[in-house]
Amino acid sequence: MDKEQESTQSQTDVLIIGAGPCGLMAAYWMARYGVNARIIDNRATKVFQGHADGLRSRTLELFDSMGFQHRVMQEGSISTEANIWVPGPEGKLVRQAQIDIFRVDESPFHNTCLNQGRIERFLLDSIREHSDLDVERSVIADSLEYDEKLSDDPDAYPITVKVRVLGEDDPNSSCGQETEVAGIEVNRSNLLPDDWADLAPRKKPQKTQVETIRAKYLIGCDGAHSWTRKQLNIPVEGSNTDHIWGVIDVKPVSDFPDVRRLSVVINAAGTILVIPRERGLVRFYVPVQTCEAGATDRFDRSKITSDLIRERVQAIFAPFTFNFKECSWWTVYQVGQRIATQSTKDNRIFLAGDAVHTHSPKMGLGMNMSMQDGFNVGWKVALAVAGTLKPKVLGTYALERHPLAEMLLDFDRHWSPIFTDQKPGADTKASDMALIAGKFEDFADGWKVFYPASSLVWKSEDNATFPFARHMIPGERVRPAKLRNQAGGGTIWTTRALESDGRFRILVLAGDIRNPTQQQRIETLTQGLAGQTGSSSSPFNRYMEIPGRFKSPVDVFTIHASPWKEVELFDFPEILRPFDPVEGWAYDKIWCDDACMFDRYCDGTAYEKWGVDRVLGALVVVRPDQYIGWVGELSDVDELTRYLDGILLKSTDEVDQVL
Repeated sequence: MDKEQESTQSQTDVLIIGAGPCGLMAAYWMARYGVNARIIDNRATKVFQGHADGLRSRTLELFDSMGFQHRVMQEGSISTEANIWVPGPEGKLVRQAQIDIFRVDESPFHNTCLNQGRIERFLLDSIREHSDLDVERSVIADSLEYDEKLSDDPDAYPITVKVRVLGEDDPNSSCGQETEVAGIEVNRSNLLPDDWADLAPRKKPQKTQVETIRAKYLIGCDGAHSWTRKQLNIPVEGSNTDHIWGVIDVKPVSDFPDVRRLSVVINAAGTILVIPRERGLVRFYVPVQTCEAGATDRFDRSKITSDLIRERVQAIFAPFTFNFKECSWWTVYQVGQRIATQSTKDNRIFLAGDAVHTHSPKMGLGMNMSMQDGFNVGWKVALAVAGTLKPKVLGTYALERHPLAEMLLDFDRHWSPIFTDQKPGADTKASDMALIAGKFEDFADGWKVFYPASSLVWKSEDNATFPFARHMIPGERVRPAKLRNQAGGGTIWTTRALESDGRFRILVLAGDIRNPTQQQRIETLTQGLAGQTGSSSSPFNRYMEIPGRFKSPVDVFTIHASPWKEVELFDFPEILRPFDPVEGWAYDKIWCDDACMFDRYCDGTAYEKWGVDRVLGALVVVRPDQYIGWVGELSDVDELTRYLDGILLKSTDEVDQVL
């Protein structure tokens, strides 16, 4: 170590390495829970142009729960169909198929393209809205030590990471500063104003500083070449072949009819993927070559240029013309289908995103899967640090996300030959693509995640659906529906109403409360929720609070099935609309599933989407990440409490009463 380098020591509850979308999703939860955390990145600035750009429906639903989906809708470019072009008579390209890639019955959001830099912008703004947590840039991690003997002590700091905070004296101090991308200058003229402040790297110390950070938990979101994974000696397995892709974002000058539509173009010269983007841009993915992973004669990256990519696109588009004057970004990807053999270490160190799984970039799944990894591990680690979640629950991260990474690679193995291995121009390609798209649609868009049974996911013994809530499936998301607020009459999607604020929600599907028998069921239910019946105390004061945020990690949300005009807010027991001396009654707790004349999306079919009887209703627990944890009847309060007891730590008062 340089004697002139300043050396310091510090402690943090959670250290996140990597400030891409995956790391920022994890950091979002640290901000929401008020956790003492740090997020470091070796880059000098955030991403501004290019990189990942595809956003799937489920990711957009999560953005809605975080409060910034409207910004994505305002800026992004929506794709609702995929067009397939193949050689026709006399060698001319013809549109062979149009495949719908939207399902209005599944989600209000459609596949959208927006560059990674804007997604990072929205995530950073959301984090700053809830805390003073900020990314520490130009920080290089040098060593990692882990003391396994301390792994069972929740108050211990078993992780030690030594880092260098680069100073002006370090020759690498400008590393990762995105002032130029592939020879294209990044400046105010090609950025939106809210990114201008991040153009210039933050002021660095005069001399490089060495810091030793001790942490309770570490989350490695540091990409395909993950430093964290390498420090843990976790191998990756998978394909021995890498595919080389040229990728370019331009404003095309072309007479190709579908240049502003998501398209696959197959020609004798090769196959390309056309993706319309924001601000008039279009992205082109062009396979360049393949090589053996780890081979010593790896391809010469310098031979791939924007002009070469232009020529490839021109050749594949022929006889249509293609050119461009304005290019905002281009790069070369060299990736294969590989997966880390494990994604956790003793539930103290976690790998997420590309640190676990890599695949071809054209899937529009990489950033989505990575962000959902970060979202999943983030709320669990943060709630454990807050002293509310039982540490053993952290084991569900690998249980839930690692099988999805394996499915992702399987998806990519099926899809990649369409672009690489098969001979261009085969007549079966359109049908093959339609078949593959249909087979993986639910998975690719995130409509199904297949989370297995665990302490967080209570399934029936034979994995059958619940007859009183057939489409409310533990381990799956709540299908979005638009509801009407009982107090004010306004409408909202459940993705926004069930805000990702860190709490478990007891969803009371109250049915038709005009029925006297149903009114009695609701009265009995609320007595149970208040701890007035059964053997358990109220779930609202039974568990440890989220310090500085919520007195209880459990909230209640009621949706009834009576006509909106025939029910009043005060028809519901007070525990479902609690009173606050400052805020008044909780007007945002009671909602109605009834058709609304001024909003065609609020059509009164939520109960049908969820397979819930409009008379009898149901009881559902929704996790902080909007996935269903438990389903029961309105009378099953004791079982609901047993579910929560397996997840959450009881409050001190509750423990004292038991003793």
